[in-house]
Amino acid sequence: MPQVSHALRLQAWPLLLLACTLLAGFAGLLASAFPQLPVPEPLRFSWAGSLTLVVGGIVMSAWLFRSSGRALLLKKLAYQASHDALTGLANRTMFEEKLQQDFTLARQNNRLMAVLFIDLDEFKPINDTLGHKVGDRLLVAVARALEACIRPTDTLARFGGDEFVVLLPDLESARQAEEVAERILQKIALPQQVGGHELYLSASIGISLLDDSETSPEKLIRQADMAMYKAKRQGRDTFQVYSAELDAKLSRRVTLRQDLQEAIRSGQLFLHYQPQVDQNGKFFGVEALVRWQHPTRGLIAPERFLPLAEETGQIVPLGKWIFTQACKDAVQLKEMGLLPGRMGVNLSPLQFHRPGFLDKLKKILAETGLPADLLELDLTEGVLMKDRCRAISLVNSLQELGISTAIDDFGTGFSSFSYLKDLPASSIKIDKSFVENVVTNHKDAAVCKGVITMAREMGLTVVAEGVEDEAQFDILRAWGCHRFQGFYFARPMALDALVSWAQEGG
Repeated sequence: MPQVSHALRLQAWPLLLLACTLLAGFAGLLASAFPQLPVPEPLRFSWAGSLTLVVGGIVMSAWLFRSSGRALLLKKLAYQASHDALTGLANRTMFEEKLQQDFTLARQNNRLMAVLFIDLDEFKPINDTLGHKVGDRLLVAVARALEACIRPTDTLARFGGDEFVVLLPDLESARQAEEVAERILQKIALPQQVGGHELYLSASIGISLLDDSETSPEKLIRQADMAMYKAKRQGRDTFQVYSAELDAKLSRRVTLRQDLQEAIRSGQLFLHYQPQVDQNGKFFGVEALVRWQHPTRGLIAPERFLPLAEETGQIVPLGKWIFTQACKDAVQLKEMGLLPGRMGVNLSPLQFHRPGFLDKLKKILAETGLPADLLELDLTEGVLMKDRCRAISLVNSLQELGISTAIDDFGTGFSSFSYLKDLPASSIKIDKSFVENVVTNHKDAAVCKGVITMAREMGLTVVAEGVEDEAQFDILRAWGCHRFQGFYFARPMALDALVSWAQEGG
């Protein structure tokens, strides 16, 4: 026979008392109205007594219903305060409370626990394209999929948007957390049928483990978040376990970002210029290259801070400064009669695709006084492939202004040849990785020769980057390469040094 809980008995006795009161009251009223009825003597009350019992029962009923309604409302409010309205999962508040409890127990019992931070890859395009209703249904489906991957003792929460967090207490080893992450990745990768659409997702997962250090519950979440971002940078659809090395690396990135902001503001950046020469070795044009002289760390290489500036958006103010300074220096060279060709400036993807790019560029040209036909923009293949149609439109607009465009690092992308027939570029630059072995490696030689031949047929100018010796120069020139750039002719130099170099005949 099932056992009735103590809590249930406590909730049932007021209803039993109410039922007995109403029954006694109505029995008394019937006995008073119909004396001939066989009503037991204890239930024969006076009219007043019976009526009092009935009224009292009704009042008690109203009180009970009101109390029950208030209790249900309080229960509903408590649920809403601790759960996500869309998925029904725990919310951040409830997760943090549970994390604090499990953290304390793990410390007391010397047990291992883990936090998994899960971020869906490419959810925003689905949400924006198919609408929020489809996006919401997809999030609910993901929530159910995640629930299927964890134990009843684990805690799953939605932090908001497309971010989910899992708390794994009482683990035997770190490998268990990785196995959960693997199950989640496999489960999320399965197609989801939502609103007549077959949708595919992946996720990036960061894992943080409780160790012997002075880790706090909040720090576990931050560490899992940092590890998740590393998983994103590794190509997504994977997981990454947090480590002290990762923390140190991210700290260095944060410091470098702050220092770069100060460098942009306080003038620690400067430009060097590397000359380009024609087939006769004569000075033809120049490329502007940014440099950073840190006050305590010395010269910082561009490959260290430019990708960071692109990620953080700092490339926008940095790029504006580079454009402005390069145009000013180009005007100075022109006035001295020392700019036989164009001033080349590298353009980042963020700058190129930013709204108002053309207007800002025209404004810089107007403010510095540089004629548009003396400016050449170096675009990487990544810039051009991000949004092909818009890229072609922008390059056409640049050409209409008289600004030349060059495809930088040619041959290192995925679709080098497919877009050249549609893109109105003026020149292409053979990447130095092919040039450096052009004399000794027949495959690199074939690439260089093929690019030069193709470009000649398409009416494009070819620039060889990274030419470091006479043999490279001779073979590339023999194949018909038009311009050359590299240490064999000149290293990047400050403007004053470039002036002296050009005045001495290059």
